[in-house]
Amino acid sequence: MPIPDSDYLQADATALAAAIRAGRLTPAEAVAQAFAAIDRVNPQLNAVILTMRDEAEAQLRELPANAPLRGVPVLLKDDCPTYAGTPMSFGCRAAVGYTPSHDHELVRRYKAAGLVIVGKANLPEFSANIHTAPTLHGATLNPWDARRSPGGSSGGAAAAVAARMVPLAYGNDGAGSIRIPAACTGLFGLRPSRGRVPCGPVSSENWGGLVSHHVLTRSVRDSALLLDLTDAPEPGALYAAPAKSGAYAEAAGRDPRALRIGVVSQPGLDMTLDPAVAAALDDAATLCRQLGHRVEPAAFNFDQAALADAYLRIVAAYTALEVDAIAADTGRPVDASGFEPANLGLAEYGRSLSAPALLAARNTANAIARSLGRLMADYDALLTPVLPTLPPPVTALNVRSSDWRAFADEFMRGTVFTRPANAAGVPAMSVPLCRDASGLPIGIQFMAPYGDDTTLIELAGQLERARPWADRLPPVHA
Repeated sequence: MPIPDSDYLQADATALAAAIRAGRLTPAEAVAQAFAAIDRVNPQLNAVILTMRDEAEAQLRELPANAPLRGVPVLLKDDCPTYAGTPMSFGCRAAVGYTPSHDHELVRRYKAAGLVIVGKANLPEFSANIHTAPTLHGATLNPWDARRSPGGSSGGAAAAVAARMVPLAYGNDGAGSIRIPAACTGLFGLRPSRGRVPCGPVSSENWGGLVSHHVLTRSVRDSALLLDLTDAPEPGALYAAPAKSGAYAEAAGRDPRALRIGVVSQPGLDMTLDPAVAAALDDAATLCRQLGHRVEPAAFNFDQAALADAYLRIVAAYTALEVDAIAADTGRPVDASGFEPANLGLAEYGRSLSAPALLAARNTANAIARSLGRLMADYDALLTPVLPTLPPPVTALNVRSSDWRAFADEFMRGTVFTRPANAAGVPAMSVPLCRDASGLPIGIQFMAPYGDDTTLIELAGQLERARPWADRLPPVHA
């Protein structure tokens, strides 16, 4: 007999796997409950854009006997992790019909871990947005408040996990695209160190090395376990993070040493924090002090405007690359019939950049990485908000506007706290510690020096034990 739906709602991936090993649940029953949850809830949220029922049946027939997450359902975001024989859209109308012929390295590792991929999650075109409202699939709504965005670009993944459709879902993070949707939906979201998780075999340097890959989860232990199961570069990878000192799953269960934590509260770019976010940051700092950590004020030691300009050039160049590649492969015209107008403007700007201008942007990002490295030499972790605001309205960052400059400016303001970690390649996480007066989640970000993912996971586990969040259910849930 399958475990009751109420248990499925509460169980994280680790608990579901334990139920399967104990014989209280079969892999087929777990997958059936995932599809049932998607069928019940997804019409209200538009988080899942493709269900993979036939593929799931095939995976169930080939499950590794002793895999640690045998039979646990998971979603993929519909861009980077290719699944052989299954359509992938990149959130782009011009790409409809594309079907990859190979499995992404992460898909291979997910299958080896026993995970069953049950569908694809919604995303903005090319993942180039911190909201999820593509023309192709329509907007994903936040299960905490349908008037608000679940963030992006992994917004469909976040909404699905928060609403209890699946216990975890793949996401990628090029400027905050794991951490921002985690913050908007009350989840745990870890962006690992650059090179910790593979991104090939087709691409080995997404957005010039700014992107990291992992999952959105409800529990720290799920994120830690899956990092253990996917850690290690694939052959030919351009980056390889320093080897871990021990299992991340074990780190999630022990307290860290007393840490020196710097609190960065000023975003720059002539911005101020929403009062609710400022109060949440103070609350998180107080909690860290109560747990025995040394907490003190800090400030970013680089020019945010310079980083924003460098980011814009890099993202624009890669957007041009993606638009032109899809147009060449499909024969579709490069116009608004197949692409978002905002991305067409970004692509045009990207094509206008000279090689020295693009290299200068890379040099700026690298210089800022070194500056942040020097700052973090004085701290074990930096504490910041994830977003300077509460979860924005679902209408924010309009990709159908031809004013790509305004779109880019709004994007840069929304990622003011998150993109420094991407530039530096350092690990960073969003922890769902706080809420506003109405109950909306507010994510708190911690960053650690490059390669020190272990300290973040230890700290996350300690914070989760001190202030549990697993029992928080959004109004819309399975």
